Amino acid sequence: MRRRVLLAAVVVALLALPALGQAPTLLPDERVGRIIEALLIWRLVDELELTDQQIARLFPRIKTLKEIRLELGRRKRMLEADLRQLLRQRPPDQEAIRLKLAELNDLRVEIERRRQQVLRQIASILTIEQQARFALIAERFEAETLRLLEEVRRLVEQSPRQ
Repeated sequence: MRRRVLLAAVVVALLALPALGQAPTLLPDERVGRIIEALLIWRLVDELELTDQQIARLFPRIKTLKEIRLELGRRKRMLEADLRQLLRQRPPDQEAIRLKLAELNDLRVEIERRRQQVLRQIASILTIEQQARFALIAERFEAETLRLLEEVRRLVEQSPRQ
């Protein structure tokens, strides 16, 4: 079973990379998302010793978590850019800044609510021992994933456009 899952993770990762000599067909966020998804699935299967049935039920939820994480990053960057622009205005529009801050805080609350809902669904699929292992993996992995996404975003922004 592990060989099949490892093979599937490798295939997903390879599909996320462009073929040699060809222009990428996926946007950087899409490639990054697929690679992150493959790594998380591989790590979960390995560390939690998931059954085939659990794997099939977890895949869609893992994808949802990834999409939530990417959505937060995209929307947060847009709101932060808006805030920077508002702060550059002279005199600063206090009410516009207050509204943008409220929007940013609302986004964080909404994303966390959705994330917790998916994590509860994941927990319902796992045994209690797997839930404990997942809790340990999830915290570390999400921190690593956020750091990786930020690094990739910076690289993409710095790279020359074609």
